[in-house]
Amino acid sequence: MTALKRPVFCLLLLTLFSAHAETPGGSRQRAQVFQGQTSDVVRISYLLFLPADYEKNVGRRWPLILYLHGGSLRGGDIDSVRKLGLPRKLETDPNFPFVVVSPQCRPGEIWTNVEALGALLDRIQADYRIDADRVYVTGHSMGGRGALYLAYRQPERFAAVVALSPLSPIVAWKDNLAKLPLWIIHGKADTLAPVADTQELVLGIESAGGHARVDILPDRDHFILDVYDRPEIYDWLLHQKRGAGAHP
Repeated sequence: MTALKRPVFCLLLLTLFSAHAETPGGSRQRAQVFQGQTSDVVRISYLLFLPADYEKNVGRRWPLILYLHGGSLRGGDIDSVRKLGLPRKLETDPNFPFVVVSPQCRPGEIWTNVEALGALLDRIQADYRIDADRVYVTGHSMGGRGALYLAYRQPERFAAVVALSPLSPIVAWKDNLAKLPLWIIHGKADTLAPVADTQELVLGIESAGGHARVDILPDRDHFILDVYDRPEIYDWLLHQKRGAGAHP
């Protein structure tokens, strides 16, 4: 497998809480700021979740999920990211068996800064005990599109992708997406991100020799963030390993 081309960065990883501290209310998601240098200066606010057992087993390497939120949470208040999707679940699930990184997108931007997100993942993988063969990306709406785009740009990095209600995915991404285990979940009644766009992408992936798992939810619209409460998603992810091909 082709090695990743790592961006060079040299500034600081700044933490707003100590390595073992928890935020008020018992949440294990700590607000942090990553600063680095790629082709430009990078500054990303993000939530970092470490499972309750992370400190207890120093010999274990953990699977990692990169979570990309939807467009309504863009801004400068990282705590707002806790309100929806996977970060919301993590507020009350200290034993969730993944390390989770949930960055916040700046106002007016979308998830297209692949260098910045890659540098953030590089730093997390350097600073924490991460299984490099079990790094996953997921997101909803703008974040679902971002998850697909990031996997298209860096297919060698990820073991699998889960995209919910992806907004305007591009069929031209099909060749690289065909290389990865991919699960797309979409509401049939979605009027913000028409399900036809997902179906067109899936046909393209199949034409490129891949196979995407697709769930079209009847009577559901765009807002399907409760899907992140379904344990089968995480069971499926844990069966996917980089370079091993898709497992049911």
